[in-house]
Amino acid sequence: MTKSIARFSWRNHLRKMKEILLVVIALFIRFPLYILTHPIDGFYEMKHNRQGRLRVAAVFFVIHAVLGIVEFTYTGFLFNTTDPSQFRFLRSILVSVAPYLIFIVANWSITSLMDGKGRFKEIFMVTGYAFFPIIVLRIISIFTSNFFTLEEGFFYHGAITLGYLLMFYLLFMGMRSIHEYSVLRAVTTVILTMVSMSVIVFLGLLALNLAQQIVLFLQTIIREIMLRL
Repeated sequence: MTKSIARFSWRNHLRKMKEILLVVIALFIRFPLYILTHPIDGFYEMKHNRQGRLRVAAVFFVIHAVLGIVEFTYTGFLFNTTDPSQFRFLRSILVSVAPYLIFIVANWSITSLMDGKGRFKEIFMVTGYAFFPIIVLRIISIFTSNFFTLEEGFFYHGAITLGYLLMFYLLFMGMRSIHEYSVLRAVTTVILTMVSMSVIVFLGLLALNLAQQIVLFLQTIIREIMLRL
């Protein structure tokens, strides 16, 4: 009797693990692959039939950021050009994620003025799912870089370049789909988004510099007060 209960419990655990694995494959592999091979239909399904998941897009963001650290640690020495003394974990993560977050804000602000149909959440999801090809190819490149010679470096750099090209292609097709734009209007929006990103970065740097000046000013005042006491 005890053995039968244990066997049933074990089979129940296996069935639950299988179900979880199938859900993970569907969310993180099958649908992203469908978007990669059928971007127009895939992003339509995401917008109108709620096929995508916000948490999946967020996980892809995190993976893309973490891969910067993984590349520094595990890329073959022939292709690892990062100076260890100059590498900073926080800066690596910031460089990996910040431009895309700024893109999301900039695109949302521009498309709001140009009758775009996409919501902020959908822009974030499109950007997250667009990471899928570059994530896969970066992982493959990290592994194969330990076996390639310099003469075979074309395949390493080619895979990374292909990954980014596919990412930007998906990003463009996704933005066009969720905002329901024509090709010309989508291209115009991308250009204006780039301009908006430049403005955001400029204002951010200006605000950061102003904050530093204020902090230095307050520190000077406090130091003067302390010396006079």
